[in-house]
Amino acid sequence: MTLDREGVGSTEPLDRMGDFIRSAAPAMTAAQREQGLARLNARLAGAHRPRVARISLAVAGVAMVATGLFLWLAPPRLPQLQSPTPLTFRVENGAIVEGGYIQSQSDKGATVMFSEGTTLGFATGARGRLQSVTDRGARIALEQGRADVRVVHRDGAKWLVDAGPFRIQVRGTTFSVEWETREERLDLRMVEGKVSVTGPLSEGSLTVRGGQHLSIDLPKKAVLIEEQSIEPYPTAAPPSERPAVEPVKKPSHTAHVRSKARGPFHWGAALAEGNLDAIFRDVARMGLARSLASASSEDLAALADAARYRKQRKISRRALLTQRNRFPGSERAQDAAFLLGRLSEASEPDADRAVSWYDRYLSEAPAGAYASEALGRKMTSIQRRQGNAAAATVAEEYLRRFPQGTYAGAAAALRRSP
Repeated sequence: MTLDREGVGSTEPLDRMGDFIRSAAPAMTAAQREQGLARLNARLAGAHRPRVARISLAVAGVAMVATGLFLWLAPPRLPQLQSPTPLTFRVENGAIVEGGYIQSQSDKGATVMFSEGTTLGFATGARGRLQSVTDRGARIALEQGRADVRVVHRDGAKWLVDAGPFRIQVRGTTFSVEWETREERLDLRMVEGKVSVTGPLSEGSLTVRGGQHLSIDLPKKAVLIEEQSIEPYPTAAPPSERPAVEPVKKPSHTAHVRSKARGPFHWGAALAEGNLDAIFRDVARMGLARSLASASSEDLAALADAARYRKQRKISRRALLTQRNRFPGSERAQDAAFLLGRLSEASEPDADRAVSWYDRYLSEAPAGAYASEALGRKMTSIQRRQGNAAAATVAEEYLRRFPQGTYAGAAAALRRSP
């Protein structure tokens, strides 16, 4: 800062600063300028300091006020946030029509091809639609027929296939799925990867791995998982037109199921991965009697489920009975009573034993997870064996306890019947 002849600081620097600020800041309105000057005057009013100090304060005050006005009036520069972009897709040999339905335009079926490489092929006569598409994947509904699915593996991918009442959750997977509406039958043939299946018959979810075939028959209440040794697309186009599929090499999972040293079986972990063969290999190595005597409650339940999925009903029954004998009063033992009822209902023409097990379950676990289904199955078993009149009392009880339950419609019909 320079000094004038009287020793007072020159105002030339202040003038230059003011010119700079005025050129850099947006033009102020008269009201804004008046407000700024009023704030400045209020700061300077009553200050009893030497003139040099007052001028220095004025320089700082003007700079602060001008900078504040500049930041206030200038538009903020915020980072540009980009919303996720949904996947794009195109349809070969077909088109998307109203409701998201995929309509085939040839006798070869239609194929939906997504931008990240996933393909969804609908066989001739299949009926399906796109329910939603996001940046992470899509949700597809298969209402009838077969679809061949190849999902590209990506972190965070989310693909769902609704096949009838069943939901298939996939990541990076290749499989074919078929839903027959009239027969109420699901067929899932895995080529590679693994999926989780939830639906009316699965307690929780079923995991199906590459090389396995899952078959669910709703009317027969039958669930079967087996290793497939046939081509994954048995009902597809002629062999010359089928996509080439490499043979599936069945991996060995014995190491994670049980080590050679003594230790827990971990059949529950094997069942969760759909590795039923590992469970049966372990049982064969140890012997069934020894396995049943030494397995934990959790592993006994896994063995019973695995045997039921493979239609090894005798092994499943022995595992469930062992569960009740070795762990009486436990929740697993209670569930075993219900599952024994299901086995009896499926494998024996005489429904009396099934009804007896359902009654036992309802007595031990009246508010259990299977209470609604146990009472509903008891009602239908009595109806098949003894007629509508005998089942009417159970129907009344079912409607009283579970008015919105799965068997409510059947119970209401029984109650109205003469």
